[in-house]
Amino acid sequence: MSTNLPETVADGRTVLPAPPRVVDDLARDLTQAAAAVRAVSRGGRSGGDVAVAAYTAVVCTGRSAARALEEAAAWCRQAPGAEVHSLAWARVPGHCEDVFEYRVTLAVSFPDHETGEHTGDTHHAAR
Repeated sequence: MSTNLPETVADGRTVLPAPPRVVDDLARDLTQAAAAVRAVSRGGRSGGDVAVAAYTAVVCTGRSAARALEEAAAWCRQAPGAEVHSLAWARVPGHCEDVFEYRVTLAVSFPDHETGEHTGDTHHAAR
């Protein structure tokens, strides 16, 4: 459990309220997705389709490439129902000059509560 989030105990269960940063990120992501949809023009395209998806982004950070990948693997073990759709890798400036940190960003989705199916594209073996 993250030490950055406040913890409230109610009826023997742990409840973690969504911090304002998460709510702001969601509003920003929906705004960005809407802008991406508006940017799709019917004219000027030849063959192919464009789809806009708002997947959940899980960002795992480490002081080394190996540590960032270990964090991503640990998250996947804790969320076995998650379907990873894509992975992005970045080496970004750290907390002081000449120090870098590594980020693995996973675009994930979870099964639909009613159907149990994942939304979006997933990889399937040839039949």
